[in-house]
Amino acid sequence: MSERNLSPHEVVRAWREGWPVLASSQALLDLFERAFRGLWRRGHSTLGRVTLMAVTERVLQQGAKVHPHLSALIVRPEGVRFGELRPVAEQLDAGRLEESLVFLVEQWLCVLGALTGEVLSSSLHRALLDVRSVRGASRTGAQERSR
Repeated sequence: MSERNLSPHEVVRAWREGWPVLASSQALLDLFERAFRGLWRRGHSTLGRVTLMAVTERVLQQGAKVHPHLSALIVRPEGVRFGELRPVAEQLDAGRLEESLVFLVEQWLCVLGALTGEVLSSSLHRALLDVRSVRGASRTGAQERSR
């Protein structure tokens, strides 16, 4: 199956494969914040700030209906800000937090895919998977140093 044919769910599942056990909600937020930075950069270069902000606001509104704590996320011209979610996340079960963030990424990829006729999907999928490879590279480097 080519990358272009992967659904957002399949891409996010592939991204999540091989994750180390994250020690805290904050580590999980750090990972998803980096993911959204990469996705935002890629989407911004094609769609522009206004469109990307409008789409992201809409996805956040829909996400907050299912996961109310997501309403703590803020969309700014430079991307999604996770700062207000951090204290809220401490009160949540880590599994629930992860589920909500996965839902958010999947929905964002779905909407942008539909908006662009899937033209942007392949590069957004690569941007998400790049976050994984950067994390893997740093983990490998730490393992090498500990030998």
